[in-house]
Amino acid sequence: MKGKTNIIREFLAVATIILLVGNFSLFFIFTTFYEVYAQEKYEFFGYVPAKMWRYNLTDTDDLNSGWRLATNATGTSGRATAGLVAVVGIVDGTHVEVYSVDNGSLVSEATIDSMQKHYTVFRNGTFFRVETDKLASVYLLNYGSVPAGNASSGPLPDSYYQDVNGAYVGKEFILLGSGIGYTVGYAIFALENAEVTVTRNDSVQEEYSIPVNTWKEILWQPFRTYKIESTGYIMIQSGRPVDIWGDARSFFLPAVEGGFVGTTFYSWCQPSWDPTESYGFRASATQNAKITVWNLETSQLISTTNVIAGSGVSLKPSANAIVVQSDNPITLQYLHNGSITNSKYSTGPGIYGAYGSGVSYLGVKHDEDTTFYLSVDSYVEAYIFASEETDIILDGNDWTIRAGTYYSLSQPGTHTIRANKNVVIETLNWPNTPDYQGLTYNGVQIPSVQTVDVVVDVTLTPLEGFPIMYVVIGAAAAGICVIVAFILMRGRGKK
Repeated sequence: MKGKTNIIREFLAVATIILLVGNFSLFFIFTTFYEVYAQEKYEFFGYVPAKMWRYNLTDTDDLNSGWRLATNATGTSGRATAGLVAVVGIVDGTHVEVYSVDNGSLVSEATIDSMQKHYTVFRNGTFFRVETDKLASVYLLNYGSVPAGNASSGPLPDSYYQDVNGAYVGKEFILLGSGIGYTVGYAIFALENAEVTVTRNDSVQEEYSIPVNTWKEILWQPFRTYKIESTGYIMIQSGRPVDIWGDARSFFLPAVEGGFVGTTFYSWCQPSWDPTESYGFRASATQNAKITVWNLETSQLISTTNVIAGSGVSLKPSANAIVVQSDNPITLQYLHNGSITNSKYSTGPGIYGAYGSGVSYLGVKHDEDTTFYLSVDSYVEAYIFASEETDIILDGNDWTIRAGTYYSLSQPGTHTIRANKNVVIETLNWPNTPDYQGLTYNGVQIPSVQTVDVVVDVTLTPLEGFPIMYVVIGAAAAGICVIVAFILMRGRGKK
C-alpha cells in the first residue's frame, strides 16, 4: 500500500508541475523519448492499387468521342503493373522487414543507417506490411521498379511528412525527395520563427530563414534523401491542390495538435477554382463546429462556415496558402468527387476534362471518434489496417480486425470510426466513367500505426487578425497518461 501511495504522489507532483509551468518543452522531450524509443517495432501497411491506368476522352469536349488509354504526362504510360515501397532510415542500424499481407511471406529485408534507402516492388493489387525496429520514413510511390542510382525523375507525393518522432509537427525530418517537371515540389510551413538547414545525402547543404506563419517553397531531387533541421517548429507538405488546369489528387491534412482530428490546419492552396467542378477541401465533424479559413499570405479572413455534427462542408478558399481553424475538432481532407461531366473553364483541358483520383492515408487515434469522407461520384475503396487485434465501431456497427490485417470499405459518403487501438486508413478514389476507368496517383508517405497518437506542444503565434491559438492542452493530457504508465512501470520494477 505504501508503494502505491508513493507512486500516486510522484504522479501528482509531476502532473502539477506540467500544468503550472505552461511551457512544455521538457515534457515534449520526455514524451518524444517514450513514444519513439520504447516501441519494440513500428508497422506500416498499404495496398498497391489494382487498376493502374487512365482512359481519356478522345475529344474532351465530346462525351461521345470514345475513350483512349492515356500515354502522356497527365496520366500513366499505358498500364502500370507495380508500385514501389521505399523505406528511408532515420536512425542508424534500423532493421527493415517487408512482408506480403496476402500470404504472410517475407519479401525483402535489410539493415539501413540514417538517410539510407531500401526499396521493394509490389505488383498491382498487393497488400503489404513494413516492419522496422526503429522508426523509419516509408512511402508508397507510383513507380514500378527499383530506381537506378542516377534516376532523375520520380512522382511527387501528395502528402504531409512525419518528423523523426512520428509527429507531423517537428524540428527534424528525414525524407525522400521526388518530383520532376515541377517548378515547386515542397512547402515548409513555419509555426515558429525557423532557421532551417537542409542537408542532402551527399552533404550538400542549403539554409533558409523562414519567419513565423510564412512558408518556403522548395524542389528536391528525386530519390535523394534529405535531412531538414529547424530551430522552430515546422510542417512539410508536398503536392499542392490543383487549379483549373490540373488533376486533383486526394490527401488528408494532419492537425497541428497531432493526429488527423484537431482544430488547426496549415496547407498550400490555390487562388483559382472552377466553381462548377466538385472538388476542394472538405471538413467533417462529429459535433457541430464553426470553421474559419484565413489567408496565410495576407492574414485576411476568407470565410466562416458552420458544419453540422455527422456531416461535412466543402471549402474552396482562394489563396496561395491557408490556415483552417475550428472551435470543435474536425477532420480536413482535399479530394475530388470524381465526375468528369462538370463544365470546365474554356482555358482548361476541355468541357469534360476533370479527373479526380488518388491514394491517401488517415491515422485514427485509439478511443477518438474520427469522421472522414469517401467521394460520392467515384469508385472508392478504403482499407482499415490494425497492428494488433482491434475492435472498431464503424458507422454504428461493431467489427474486429485481426492483428496485421484490414477491414475493407467501399461505401461512398461520410463515415465515422472509433477504435480501441490505433488504426491507419488508406483511401482510394477514381472516376466511375467509363465503367473500366482506372486510378492514377503520385505517392504518399505512410504513417506508422504506432505513431498515430504522437502529439507535440506548440504555441502558435497569432497573425494580424487571427485569434490567439494555443494547442497545448491535448499534449498535456496525453503526456499525463504517458507519465502514469512510466511511473506504474517503475513501481512494478521495484517489487
